[in-house]
Amino acid sequence: MLLTLSLVLLLVHFVTKKGGGTLVPMLAILVLLELISYCFRALSSGIRLFANMMAGHSLVKILSGFAWTMLCMNNLFYFIGDPGPLFIVLALPLELGVAISQAHVSTISICIYLNDAINLH
Repeated sequence: MLLTLSLVLLLVHFVTKKGGGTLVPMLAILVLLELISYCFRALSSGIRLFANMMAGHSLVKILSGFAWTMLCMNNLFYFIGDPGPLFIVLALPLELGVAISQAHVSTISICIYLNDAINLH
């Protein structure tokens, strides 16, 4: 019951605010598209944040495994393993910078989405 009432009120709100000169048969399609657009904005933002965070963790994990493997080998490739921990130490500030940047972008995106949801043009 509450969902039906919410959808009807949302439909009326979209029709009065955005559907000025639109044909009546197209209103349902436009309302559905706008609703899907608003729902998937937050979802895509979350997926993008998750993917970027996982990329940083994966980079550190791959570099750690590579450095450990090269340190354990006592043959020709031993010299490659020496700077391995240095690569990890250099990758951690990079991962921190990406995390700060993604937090900033996500915060600004959420503020823009909330502004669009509250103050329809």
